[in-house]
Amino acid sequence: MKKIIFLSGLLTSLILSSCASNEIVIQPNAPVSFVAKTERKGDYSFIIPSNFQLIENESLIFESENIYRAYLIYKGEGYIQDLVNFYDREMPKAGWKKISALIGKDAILAFQKDNQIIVIKIQYGLTNTYLRMLLTR
Repeated sequence: MKKIIFLSGLLTSLILSSCASNEIVIQPNAPVSFVAKTERKGDYSFIIPSNFQLIENESLIFESENIYRAYLIYKGEGYIQDLVNFYDREMPKAGWKKISALIGKDAILAFQKDNQIIVIKIQYGLTNTYLRMLLTR
């Protein structure tokens, strides 16, 4: 009898674990509204929500003479669609024109200003939302 209970328990746990997703995402709490904050990196000036903080040890910056390239990672709280709406509203105010957008489980936005391009990937992490920004020309 103990073997049957043990085997049924083992079978149940195997079935449940095989149905579980490898990717667990807990959507963070979203603030009611975002406040725009201007960031300056090299000769780039762009907008991020004020509740997002730069993760310096995961960001990469290349600077040489008048060349500035960067891959910046910010974390904070917010829903992806709310952040897309924030960037659609705020980046044009700073002179950026949206040139591309892919929105699904994550969002990828591209903005251009003169010869500068910023590509922003918005995605959920386990407990935060991440903004991954590529600054290039």
